[in-house]
Amino acid sequence: MKLNIAGRLQPTIDLLDEGCALYRRHFTSFVVIGLAWLTPIAITIGLLVGNAERIGENWLVVIALAGLLLAPLLLLYLIGGLSRAAIAALDGRTINLREVLAIHPLGVVKAGCFTIIYGFIMQIASSAISLLCVCPIYVLGLSSSVLFASIDSDSPVGIAALVVFGLLIIGMYVLAFIIGGISYSSLFYALQPWLVERLRFSEAIERSVDLVIFRFAGNLVAWGLSGLVIFAVGASVSLAVGVIVPLPALILLGSESTVAQAIASVAWLLGLALVLPPWFIWMALLYRRNLALRSGADLARRIEAWTLHARTLNVPNP
Repeated sequence: MKLNIAGRLQPTIDLLDEGCALYRRHFTSFVVIGLAWLTPIAITIGLLVGNAERIGENWLVVIALAGLLLAPLLLLYLIGGLSRAAIAALDGRTINLREVLAIHPLGVVKAGCFTIIYGFIMQIASSAISLLCVCPIYVLGLSSSVLFASIDSDSPVGIAALVVFGLLIIGMYVLAFIIGGISYSSLFYALQPWLVERLRFSEAIERSVDLVIFRFAGNLVAWGLSGLVIFAVGASVSLAVGVIVPLPALILLGSESTVAQAIASVAWLLGLALVLPPWFIWMALLYRRNLALRSGADLARRIEAWTLHARTLNVPNP
């Protein structure tokens, strides 16, 4: 059983290792791509925070709504740029920033339409899964808390009830993180045909759905594990960058200073620029791997390698 679980996880672990190796090898390029789309957001947030009193509440609401509309488009550009850079690095090509960032606006609009449809479907699916999985855990946790309140907390039964209650709460949060990771990872994966290839709308949606279903169990493992890694590492890195970088400004200027608040906002975005690239790299690699397996390219390479090996050993072809 252990060997079976390890065998199922090994392809995903290899995928994560390969993505991290690509990120380390081309660290500067990936971070620059991330900053290329996050910098306008950072500048805008800094200006808004620094001039909040001059702008007025009404204009702040209008600007915030406009930002909410533009943020998904910038995120799509970010996903596309990092995915294209990952494909270029995987193929051994030099990452050309101008090339990977040159995504046609019409393609982004199409990807945005698909994101709305896919996000609606995933919201229904994740809500159903949460209802089936999280609610029973919540009920058990509530029952354990009631039991714990009705008995002596120092007794063995009370300690056992407290342990069960704590484990259920931890399990509920872990399950929520897994469901969230699968939802976001599957979306980033499904967007690959729209952002890294030039396909018509019908062709892109057909390939996207086809590769989401293809090797679905393996995809679920990759989506969930990559999401958990990003949530775990991202929380610590973003917290460290978001707290340490603005700390001198907060000490010197005070927490009420608009300059210190702007620096803190920019620091949080810098943390995202450092953490997010591996997520999109992994989904691009998973898409490339599944596309090769689906199209038979992987089988063709194996046959070619076997043929060359057979010729080397002077073994007749079957």
